[in-house]
Amino acid sequence: PEQAHINEVFRAADTIVLSRVLYEAIVPCWEIVAAGQVPDDVPEVSATFQEFAGILSGLRKVVISRTWPATDERPVINGDLVAELQDLKAQEGEADILLAAGPQTLGPVVSTPGLVDEYVIAVHPAVLASGPQLFGQLTTDLALTLVDATSFDGGVVVLRYQVVVR
Repeated sequence: PEQAHINEVFRAADTIVLSRVLYEAIVPCWEIVAAGQVPDDVPEVSATFQEFAGILSGLRKVVISRTWPATDERPVINGDLVAELQDLKAQEGEADILLAAGPQTLGPVVSTPGLVDEYVIAVHPAVLASGPQLFGQLTTDLALTLVDATSFDGGVVVLRYQVVVR
């Protein structure tokens, strides 16, 4: 059920911007599944995960990296992240742009008014004593309005917030 919900979020997008670390951890595995195969470290792939693999495979992927070269299939943001995300957002199209990155990348992005319209946050039933905080690099207050909250049997809650423009 959680994955079907996430599939709907991804289906509304045409682009996903990922940090290099997340790209390396996520994309190769899902490309194997999208090709109809099962990765070596996975016992089986459900129909919902196969659907996700197809959705992800169809998205334009942009990678945030200071070391990777850009290719035609995989553009790379290696300069001013905020400016390049503003350029992406200004391009034609009504579809969403997803951003998957860690707290250090999110800090300057969420601190730029008008750059992010909405946050989808999956909260898992675990509390860590230390580590990076989701909005630890935030330099300005952020007002949010809850648009949707969906809970699942395993304890995961997916929260969807719209940014309040001041």
